[in-house]
Amino acid sequence: MQKETISISAVAQILGCSQQSVREHIRQGIWNFGEVIPAKKTGKKMDRFIIYRRKFYRHIGIEEGSHEKTQDA
Repeated sequence: MQKETISISAVAQILGCSQQSVREHIRQGIWNFGEVIPAKKTGKKMDRFIIYRRKFYRHIGIEEGSHEKTQDA
């Protein structure tokens, strides 16, 4: 079973951009497959980003389960 989230580094590699670019696009609301949790909400020094695997796959045109079926065949 796969995790519900995906790392910023994996998303950046798939999209061919920097991790900071992914963060900024999510922060600005350009990409809606993730969300930013402000540092003051978490008590940490930096903002936290959560990227939802299913939303990201939809964003890049991969249907849920389609990549798993091709690996099993």
